[in-house]
Amino acid sequence: GIKTRPCWMLVADIQGFSALSRTMPEDNLATLVGQWLLECKDIIESNGGMINKYLGDGFFAYWHDGRGVPALVRKALLALKDHQQKKLVFRLVLHHGRITVGGVSAGGEESLLGSEVNFVFRMEKLAGKLNEPRLASEMAGSLLSTLLPTTRLKDLHPVPGFPEQYAFVRF
Repeated sequence: GIKTRPCWMLVADIQGFSALSRTMPEDNLATLVGQWLLECKDIIESNGGMINKYLGDGFFAYWHDGRGVPALVRKALLALKDHQQKKLVFRLVLHHGRITVGGVSAGGEESLLGSEVNFVFRMEKLAGKLNEPRLASEMAGSLLSTLLPTTRLKDLHPVPGFPEQYAFVRF
């Protein structure tokens, strides 16, 4: 069935992928990215999350919110943060909001829809522009604040396609 429910949404994106793809042999790059995606998938899934889409140089993952889920998200974020220091440099963006979940898309994964999904992808672009390796929305940051150290960014920032300026936190 199709339901609207609160979810944690995570976008990961390899930084400098275009330059990397021009300087590394394609088969080596494919092996490196494939290994990275598999390692990230294991981290996400072992902490109760699911990868919804592979994006070539990144992925979109989510958790249905519920009892104990923030602790699982925290555990995944800490493992991914540790992973950021290894083979590939990548950015992590986290958001929490109500989205429509259900049905199956043409790619076979669960369909996730709503402005909050659009918001997290736009946040990833903002994180790149701000050169932030780990960025969370104010909502996600406040829900994790007792579990994970966060620092609020000094200024509010516009998110393309959204009418206001928003607060964000580093994690």
